[in-house]
Amino acid sequence: MRRLNENYEFVAFDTSHWFNLFSTLPQFTGDRGILFLLYQGSEILQAYHSLQGSRPDLTGPFSSPPIVIEQMQQREDVDAVFLVEQGLVVYLIAKMQAAFTPEMDIIQYLELAQTSLEEEFERRFHVWPKEFWNKGLFNLFQRTRALLDELPPDHICILTVFEENTIWASLIIQGVDGQVRRITTTKALEPLGITISDWQTDYSKLLEVVAQKMGTPTLGVFTDDETLRFLMRSEAPLKFIQQARRTNQIIVEPIPSRIRNRLG
Repeated sequence: MRRLNENYEFVAFDTSHWFNLFSTLPQFTGDRGILFLLYQGSEILQAYHSLQGSRPDLTGPFSSPPIVIEQMQQREDVDAVFLVEQGLVVYLIAKMQAAFTPEMDIIQYLELAQTSLEEEFERRFHVWPKEFWNKGLFNLFQRTRALLDELPPDHICILTVFEENTIWASLIIQGVDGQVRRITTTKALEPLGITISDWQTDYSKLLEVVAQKMGTPTLGVFTDDETLRFLMRSEAPLKFIQQARRTNQIIVEPIPSRIRNRLG
């Protein structure tokens, strides 16, 4: 089982990339959309609708979290409202790092993240309706571990999701001696110094930047945001990936032989 390196880093993350990536998960979308609000004190600083995009008209002062999320859910006619305190992410990272031990594997670490987040539920993290808060992300963590187990001890994996020809979301995982050493986004590669005019061909330029600044990639996965959303909702994800690869809607390059054999 792969373990986290004792000097593990969660660095240079582009918050918009993380937000977009999580927005593809079924429990963070909904038929009518999900409203995400970032607040500090008694003021909403940013508002984002999963279907409409940025909603600056919803920012400003509010009375209390329970009242504003219920009102927003009804007024905007969305499936749910997430209200997150601005400093929560930094707090959670610090808390998790303090609790980290070298014996933890990545699934235990992610379980710690989930527990830490749940401890802040209705304190610095609010959801309405309450039952919308789905704890099913653990299945995603299990799939992540299964993927990591197919990789060599030293690896660099990059997932890049494009919206047209703009990098919409990204995730880079670097492992050393069988341990996860760093999790980051393409922000760690800036300045990229490349132009993407057609992601289905220009994705190779991004691989070259990774090779120059971090090391030779072991696994690269490239797709667009619409395809990723369909994948997250697919009841047969392996079959979906196989079909999407044939039409270049999902490009996997490079790909270790063990993973290639599984994908067929």
